[in-house]
Amino acid sequence: MNRRRLNGDDGTGLIATFAGLLVFLVLLLFAVQTLIAAFARSSATDAAYEGARLVAGARTPHDESALPETARVRAEQIVRSNLGRFGADVDLDWTATTWDTVALTIRARPPGFMWTVLGAVAPSTIERTARVRVERWQ
Repeated sequence: MNRRRLNGDDGTGLIATFAGLLVFLVLLLFAVQTLIAAFARSSATDAAYEGARLVAGARTPHDESALPETARVRAEQIVRSNLGRFGADVDLDWTATTWDTVALTIRARPPGFMWTVLGAVAPSTIERTARVRVERWQ
């Protein structure tokens, strides 16, 4: 009968390598989720500005309403299409619009599965407001 005895530190490198790889993967996942959330915030800022700009520059009279309905509907379609799948879950708020300024506020929850698991450490809701002045012909 041939028995092999394990003496010393045989096999311990595998455990240390596995632990190091696990820590690396968790940190990589955290970094990717953070970058996705940062990209979502940047995209929401750009979409809010683009939507407000489209309504402020619309070739519809701003005399009857501070927020022309046809321009608002078209701008919302473009904002949602610019945001892609993320745009289906955003809330668009035009209530801060006045006669001389169009304001669009976008509220959304940042995408990513890791934030729902962590709960308390999840990034706050994305809320971006863009204000664009309405130009009037003299």
